[in-house]
Formats: sequence, structure tokens, C-alpha cells
Amino acid sequence: MKQSGIRCTLIEKAGQLGGLIRTDTLQGCQLEAGPDSYIATKAAVTELAKQLGGLDSEIIGSNDAERRVYIVRGDRFVDMPKGMSMMVPGDLSTAMKSDLFSVRTKVGFLTEIFRPKRDRQTDFSVRELVASHFGDELLEYVTEPLLSGVYGGDSAQLSAMSVLPRFVTYERQYGSLIRGVRHERREAGPSGSLFLSFRRGMQTLTDALAAELVNFADILHEEAISVDDVSKGWVVRTANATIDATHVVIATPAYAAARLLEQSAAELSIELARIPYSSAILVTLVYHEEDAPIPKGFGFLVPRRERQTIAAATFVGTKWPSRLSPGLVALRAFIVDPESPKLLACGDAELLQLVRRDFERFLKIKAEPQFSTMERWPNSMPQYVVGHEAHRQRISQLASSFPGLYLTGNAYEGVGVPDSVRMAHATANRIASPRN
Repeated sequence: MKQSGIRCTLIEKAGQLGGLIRTDTLQGCQLEAGPDSYIATKAAVTELAKQLGGLDSEIIGSNDAERRVYIVRGDRFVDMPKGMSMMVPGDLSTAMKSDLFSVRTKVGFLTEIFRPKRDRQTDFSVRELVASHFGDELLEYVTEPLLSGVYGGDSAQLSAMSVLPRFVTYERQYGSLIRGVRHERREAGPSGSLFLSFRRGMQTLTDALAAELVNFADILHEEAISVDDVSKGWVVRTANATIDATHVVIATPAYAAARLLEQSAAELSIELARIPYSSAILVTLVYHEEDAPIPKGFGFLVPRRERQTIAAATFVGTKWPSRLSPGLVALRAFIVDPESPKLLACGDAELLQLVRRDFERFLKIKAEPQFSTMERWPNSMPQYVVGHEAHRQRISQLASSFPGLYLTGNAYEGVGVPDSVRMAHATANRIASPRN
């Protein structure tokens, strides 16, 4: 918008810009309150960083020399086999040697290679896709734990076409997902870091964006109450302001957008309210190094059948060595559905006790942490359930009947930070160049 010379008003109910992206600096440690990185293969964040005064020079890669992920099975850590692409064993030799899988699952890998092409005409669940190719064991011990940090949902409800579109394409083109992954890797060639972030944390990006906004945007730290369609455009109301606008971009969760449009676009509001969400809780514990011996690696995943409280944990100092002060170890725990809704109302002391219990169970850590942080993110993760794409198209069609109204955010076409940046960029282009 700045490049097009269009001045705007930004309404944000929180005290700072950035949404779930926030980096807290405590005792020399940079600890993330939300996402700690973005996928390197999605270029939108990197491109945006280049536009923000060469901020791309601050981008760092994860410490992939130490990249190793464990799966909890029977209260012990088992290595995720090397070469896995989500739930697909791209390297059969390591998968066949892995203690994670039974003989039956390993035999299934060998037969999956010969599956015929299949072009499914209607949407279906992630569970159906994965179980039909590899069986329930791989679904429960690999796919569901990997997806828990992104969606926190139920694989029987999540849409394969919206959550795992790449693998649905492989099924259509090759039949075998293993053959699809092998072809992809031959085409891609050598790759760098899997995850990227910023030297001083993800908030570096949102701080730079906020600084850019100063000269071409009016920022109101208030909550929008309604967005009303009027004859010459739109009226946005807060508790203290009424703003006339030609274009309105709603970049809230879908349920918040539904409330804003309840009076002016009732049918659209109903469709937006149908997008379900799940909740997450992030708890980071920081220890003296000698009090918290941890194995080499990025962290571990806890399948649902093995779970008490936490679904996953990241070893922050291994994944991002520059983020911690010398001599400290940080463990970042994720709590998701179905545990998170029951625990959102718990006090900090109770949450800390539950997380410490799991760390003692999995890592034998009994010491008290030096300090901790806790973030509760209720209804923060949109669920792309079966039929999501058709639902999204319906929402888009309804929204297009209201000139000057735009919906963007992670409820529609991708849940990661790069997806949000890509969609925001596309929205800005539509406003700046209506004919595009």
C-alpha cells in the first residue's frame, strides 16, 4: 500500500502490532511467544524482509547440523527416521531400520510403491489419505504429531486437499506417495535450512513493518465493533471512532470477522462463523545447563495415545543457538487440543506443574527452572476440515459481492506466516490495481 501511495487506517485492539508474533527478551534470552520460524521453501517472508530496508540480512537458518526429532513411544524416545517428508518415508533404507515402525508397517512401505494412480473427485480426510497408504501406525506416530503444532486438530476431520495438497497431487500423478517424494527430491536438488527466522527473533519482522507504517498509516489501538456497508463504501466503528472507508480489509480470525459483518453481510457472516478453531498453550522453561541434560536434537513429539499434557517440545538452544545466554537451556512445550481447552483457565502454577511433570517423565529433569514464560492462545488455530476448499470458495464468492470488502488471514489459504504475508500482498495488489 505504501508503494502505491495509499494512506490507510489500521485498527488493532492489542497494545502492539504483530498478533501472535512476539519475542520476549528475558535474562539475555530471546523467547518466542508465538511462531519461532517459517518454512524456508515459502519465499513470501524472505521477499518482504528484502523490501524492509534489507532486513533479509538478519535472517538465519536453523541449526540443521543438529536437526533430529524424537517420537515418544512407550515412554522412550525413538528417532524420527531420516528422509521423512511429513508422513512419507523418502529414504526407505532408514525407515526399514527404524524402531518406530512395526514389521507390518515396513512391509506396507514396500507395497505402497506399486499403488496405482488415484484421482479422488471429492474431499476426504487426512486420516483417510495416510491410513490408506501406510496404515494407522504411521498416522498415529508420525502424521498426527507433526500436524499437532500447526492445527492441533483431529486427522479424521482435517481436509487432505487443504492440509496436504502436495501429497494428494502425488497420489493423482504417481499413485505412490513414496514415488512422488522421490521425484520431488530429484527435481529440487540440494537444499539449505528447513526453517528460517531472524537473528533477534520473529518480532524483528513485525517491528520493521510497524516502523514502516508510521508515515503512511493512522494506527488506532482499539477494538472494531462493526463493519457496515453504506451507499458510498463502508463505515467501521470502534468504541471511540467512526471511520468512513472505500476499502476495508478484515484480517481477523474468521469468527471475529463474522461478528463484524453480522449486520451488513448476514449470509457471509454465517459462513465465516462455520470455520472451526482450536486452542494452544505455550510454556517455556529455562534451566541452568547442568540441571537439564537433554539429548542432541530439535525436540520431541508426543503422539496422542502417549500424551498426558504436552504434545511437543522444542530444545530452543539446539535449534537456535544464538537465542540463549551461555549456560542456559530452554525447553518450549506445546499444549494443543484436546488438552488445551481444559487447561486454558488453569493458573500459571498449575500449568507449570503439569509441564514439569512431563519433562520429568520424558527427560528425567527434576530441578526447578530458573524462570518460565506462558502464553495462552485460545481459538488461535483455524481447522481446515473436510470440505474447506469449497467452503472457502463460497466465502470468497459472497465477499466479492460487496465492493471494497477484502478478507485475509490464516483462516483461508494457508496457516503459516509466509501464507499470511502472501495473501496480504495479494490483497494490497487488488486494492492498488483493481483490474488485476
